[in-house]
Amino acid sequence: MGQPVYLLSCDFPTASDQAFSKLVQFLGLRSEFVTVRGNSACPPDALLKPAQDGRVLALDCTTLRQIFQQDWFASVLAEARFVLVYGFATSEGELLELKWLTGGELSSVIAISSESKQFTIAADVKFGGFPVSGRSYSVESVPAAAFVAMVPGSSIESYISVNGHPHFVCRTRGHSALFLLAEPELVDIDQVLSPGLSLRRWYAQLIAVTIFLRSAFGDWCWTAPVTGATLVVDDPYLKRRYGFLRYETLVLELERTRGALTIAFIPYNYRRSDPRTVELLRRNSDRFSICVHGCDHTSGEFAGLDEMWLAGTTSYALARMESHANLTQMTFDNVMVFPQGRFSTKAIHALKASGIAAALNSTPWPVDYRENPLTIHDLLEVAVTRYDNFPIFVRRNPREVIDFAFDALFQKPVLAVEHHEFFRNGYEGLSNFEQEVSALSNKVIWMPLGRTVASSCVLKRMGDDLFGLRHFSPVLRFQNPTLANIKLLVEKPEQDGLVEAVVVGGQRVAFDVSSGFLKYSVSLRSGEELKVVILYRQTQKANRRQSWKYCFEVSVRRLLSEFRDNHLARSEGLLSFAEKIKETLTRRKIS
Repeated sequence: MGQPVYLLSCDFPTASDQAFSKLVQFLGLRSEFVTVRGNSACPPDALLKPAQDGRVLALDCTTLRQIFQQDWFASVLAEARFVLVYGFATSEGELLELKWLTGGELSSVIAISSESKQFTIAADVKFGGFPVSGRSYSVESVPAAAFVAMVPGSSIESYISVNGHPHFVCRTRGHSALFLLAEPELVDIDQVLSPGLSLRRWYAQLIAVTIFLRSAFGDWCWTAPVTGATLVVDDPYLKRRYGFLRYETLVLELERTRGALTIAFIPYNYRRSDPRTVELLRRNSDRFSICVHGCDHTSGEFAGLDEMWLAGTTSYALARMESHANLTQMTFDNVMVFPQGRFSTKAIHALKASGIAAALNSTPWPVDYRENPLTIHDLLEVAVTRYDNFPIFVRRNPREVIDFAFDALFQKPVLAVEHHEFFRNGYEGLSNFEQEVSALSNKVIWMPLGRTVASSCVLKRMGDDLFGLRHFSPVLRFQNPTLANIKLLVEKPEQDGLVEAVVVGGQRVAFDVSSGFLKYSVSLRSGEELKVVILYRQTQKANRRQSWKYCFEVSVRRLLSEFRDNHLARSEGLLSFAEKIKETLTRRKIS
């Protein structure tokens, strides 16, 4: 099972020790708490055992302060492969333990007083090559600390700096790498969040600890074999042009850049596609797809709590998409994008019961989140699965690449969202975004949304030819990346009683559901591709009743939206007038 991270602590683990241990487990690793004594003349027994290739150690600064003067501790440090010390708080004077640890190259920790703080992750360091390497980002009103400037000719490398001051550093001596983090307290990834609270305030420490652990353990951590990338454009129907989007030009651009794009297609438009446009797009199915975007595309159609309405609306949306597939011979990605990003936990239940594979949304927060709020842990996962173990993938606007880099560091796919206005000035913005994303990692592969979702999994080594694999969607595509035949212990977040069968390569295999996971095993030859489909117990399809008034109001809304996008977009005055009409309809609960 691989070596653990040895967590040293005096008496009881600190809150940061506990938080660090949770992140270790999140990455698929093990931690072992070791109690040390400041007055002991020899190390604990756990540190006397021989460790293959050296140990990995971590400890809080408060623990360091009590043991750094012991002779045995210097020997333990020298024998370790990787060491992380966190919990360095700001100080008025010199920190003796810090000076001792760095041979006098660092002496104290200062607070960064400016309101705005820019964090920069270095690229030219020994343990580099991460998606976030070379990237910068800013945060407001967040406390930050840094180590006092290093002496000239220092052997210490700055991995993360804040306003130009070293925040996360590494000192390499022989085969041992010592990392230091100027964070007084590590965040607990089980901390409950609210929708308005961004993870950016914790980016620095999450990035730092992840760089440390991935540098120390490599493929023993949960690691995505590929990083799927997709740009999703909401709303357009499939005719020659929609607003600023022209499909012929788009296809040529995707061929030139090797990018991929998915249209979030409104099922209401299932009878309106242009045959010539569809044929063009079908010929480029490796770069282009459509997915399900609501049903009628009203703002609250998936935000309600009426289970019958939600089940009926989901079934109706799928029936329309299937009718569109029959009419055009164009398949669709079985992924839901919620209109205006609004949904409820009841809607998630309806999607899973109807056979939708996953949801893609700009927020993972349901309107009724207060009954079951999300945590940092949920948001760090490849997909949020808190609700019915159903995967919700989160997408972002293509504004700051650092956020996509952070996602890629945590093994998530790169999922972006735009509208037809993105092409107002041509396709240069698309080309630039694709280049920036492709530069994040050599694992980035542009693919349509359905393939990205099915390819989103994480792999970790568990032995010589034994690996664990975790996937999130009921459809999985995975290719053995090793040169050996391997055995996979596969798991997927799942609850008991819902799974009817696990189909691998067309054959049903044995499975078990326990401890919140569906589990099964597979053997693969080198380079062999694995295709899995999870089948759930069938539920009766629901119908929905809709009044003539509702149908009329939906038609009016769609006409106004399309008139705005196709005719008013180039006229700011007329566009503003159209938006006011739409707002009036919304206030009357037509939307």
